[in-house]
Amino acid sequence: MADITGGHNEKPGFTKIENMDTDDISQDGSLMNNSQSVLEKIANLYAEQLMSDIILVVGTEQYPAHRVILCASSEVFQVMLMNPEWNECRKRVIELVEEPCCTAVFPQFLKYLYVGQIKITLQTVMPMLALADKYNVKDLVELCVDYMMKHIAKAATQGYLVSWLQYTIAFSPSHVDLTESLKRFLKWNLEIVSESKDFVELDLSIMVLLLQQNDVVVISEYQLFKILQSWLLHRRELLENDDTLTLEEKDSCFQSLIEQTVIHIRFAMMSPRELAHLLLFPLLEYGRNFIIERLAIGMSYHSGHEERVEEVRKSRDGKLQFTPRLYSNDTWSVSIEVHKFDQIEKYKNYVTCFFSLRNIAETDDDHAITWEVEFFPRGVKYNRAKMVWGEDVPEFSLNTVRLRATCKHSNIGEERFKIAVLITGVQNNINHILTVHERTEYFSSKVRVLNIDNLIPFDELALSSIKLSPHLIGPERNNLSIQVIIAPMGPYTCRDVPPFDLK
Repeated sequence: MADITGGHNEKPGFTKIENMDTDDISQDGSLMNNSQSVLEKIANLYAEQLMSDIILVVGTEQYPAHRVILCASSEVFQVMLMNPEWNECRKRVIELVEEPCCTAVFPQFLKYLYVGQIKITLQTVMPMLALADKYNVKDLVELCVDYMMKHIAKAATQGYLVSWLQYTIAFSPSHVDLTESLKRFLKWNLEIVSESKDFVELDLSIMVLLLQQNDVVVISEYQLFKILQSWLLHRRELLENDDTLTLEEKDSCFQSLIEQTVIHIRFAMMSPRELAHLLLFPLLEYGRNFIIERLAIGMSYHSGHEERVEEVRKSRDGKLQFTPRLYSNDTWSVSIEVHKFDQIEKYKNYVTCFFSLRNIAETDDDHAITWEVEFFPRGVKYNRAKMVWGEDVPEFSLNTVRLRATCKHSNIGEERFKIAVLITGVQNNINHILTVHERTEYFSSKVRVLNIDNLIPFDELALSSIKLSPHLIGPERNNLSIQVIIAPMGPYTCRDVPPFDLK
């Protein structure tokens, strides 16, 4: 038998590549790339259904395929079709059980395995991601996740964000970055999401966690109650259309839903006038006694009934009742707009005054406190200072985007305030709250100033990046918009919230 491993038994006309001088190859040969033609031949196998050796049955449809392509693209298919311990290894016809939404996109999924191209839309990306996750097609997973990250704002307005979020949470701990981005959008843009068609489908467990968060951005607690009421009344409608339940069971289920959610509404954060107006809301038709009991907590807080407040504060679900969220109405916040950012001079600052609440409860005569709010979007400069003794302080500057809050109150002890900066951004031509910075600090006669730096990466707003930064908005993409919230954090407030995470 001829020796095919080396020596003089090589076939005529063939030269062993390892015996050739690589310099000769680089000098005498050229690397020719015809990979596109090869890809087209593989794609033709799918298009013409040539030489298929397996049939995938999905729903009522049959898809001829090739084991080698499936195994090369998917670790799951590789185990299923190559491991003798699996029954599918010996079958030519294999039935795959998929959800209806995944069945609808399966042809595109299978085609991707052959051609490496796919058209993704808001409607198809989640079932496509579900298939990619199920069969561990990693490159397709990356494509889907990248698409979703770039279309979160559009998904929120078109009614897909809730389904995306609930899928990624269920698939945890995968897609962590996407899940966190969806959570942030939900918390910081709740009113946008609440107007979408899929908000009513938000899972109860997620709603309960959402209502416990301190950094929910909403006009007011009153508005948050209205949002919750819409969600609850839709659930009531679903229960009423459920023929498997008796009337008593429907009432019991809905009462339970009210108690599990309304208990996390912070009625003390509403004004007495708002609390009184809640008595006219349709939700009270179903849970009047429970809701009125919660309303009474808010009235007790505004009336200065400290014993009742302490009692609620120590209860299991009461510790957050007297803590403000990020309310965006004029009582709690002030806006600063920077127009034509690309034309403003370096170190320019924007100054405004704001009169915030000193106490949330309407029991204190000294109810307002004055703040000076300064915004430095293009760095901060300190001029040279001449000292009476010691060395002079040289001029220096900081490349930072800064918010400075100065308490101007002349008579203040040591009081705690929450200061938050909401920065508007744009994605898919939709303005929304993109970034939130939040600090809780003590202010006193000696400590009056708080600086919050790096609100936005300084380099992101460099002139070379105009129209590229997601924080620049407006028709010309050269405006900045921030909103500053200042809220008192009195003795009954609580910063410890449960993580927004389902385990």
